Amino acid sequence: MAVVLVTGSSTGIGQATALRLARDGHHVFASMRNTAAGAPLLEASAAEDLSIDLVQLDVNDPAACERAIEEVNGQAGRLDVLVNNAGIGGGGPVEETSDEVWHEMFETNFFSAMRLTRLALPGMRERGEGAIVNVTSVAGRMALSPQGVYAASKFALEAATEVLAQEVHRYGIRVVLIEPGVILTPIFAKASREVDETSPYVDFTRRIGRLFASRLQSPGPADLVAATISEALTTDQPKLRYPVGEDADKWITGRARTPDEEWIALGREMPLDDWAADHKDRFGVEI
Repeated sequence: MAVVLVTGSSTGIGQATALRLARDGHHVFASMRNTAAGAPLLEASAAEDLSIDLVQLDVNDPAACERAIEEVNGQAGRLDVLVNNAGIGGGGPVEETSDEVWHEMFETNFFSAMRLTRLALPGMRERGEGAIVNVTSVAGRMALSPQGVYAASKFALEAATEVLAQEVHRYGIRVVLIEPGVILTPIFAKASREVDETSPYVDFTRRIGRLFASRLQSPGPADLVAATISEALTTDQPKLRYPVGEDADKWITGRARTPDEEWIALGREMPLDDWAADHKDRFGVEI
């Protein structure tokens, strides 16, 4: 049995992951800003006799992060697995994205994961085992307008995680990147923004709106991400990166074979239907 801390566990991927890992037999500490939102987890824990404890944690608060790690170590004696799942979505054209939005996005999606990782690593390193799981996104491999700020935060987390994996390999610590495609979670409702028809970049907003509207008709379930995390932690042939969902595989593969200059040229003006047709031809993803 491993001792696991999952951040952002009140809904979506975090909630599904906490349940899946508890069902796998692990002792799960499920963190969230407001523990009152953890009632469904506690109900499931009681009904299924699972080992789930709630931890109050605002990942953007350094002192709260320290307290959370201390709480886990104090109750369980160690922390074996850290799942950095907490994150926010959103975006907009680079020119129209304020400093405040850039800082908020990076604070939640990047700096919080680095902060908790630094706190978790010493114990893992001393024991010669452990795992750090960072939930990024297909947007950490494919930057698509108008997701500049979101993609940048996920690209940064991908890069730092790759370096981390090299650094802790000698200490027996497994490092994992989970890269979901479009998954049905509350992040889309929280990140929704009105279309500014006066923006010189409005066509990019229409494009991404059509993409998400289409993919959310048949999105991947949060349980699929949770199952992938479970597999990544138990497989005897571990990998660094785990794309989740058919669309994630297609997008990552398609972007890798598209020359940069051709990718940039997709920013040219074209009818929305033509852009959607190009997307389907390039990635095999219907939008």
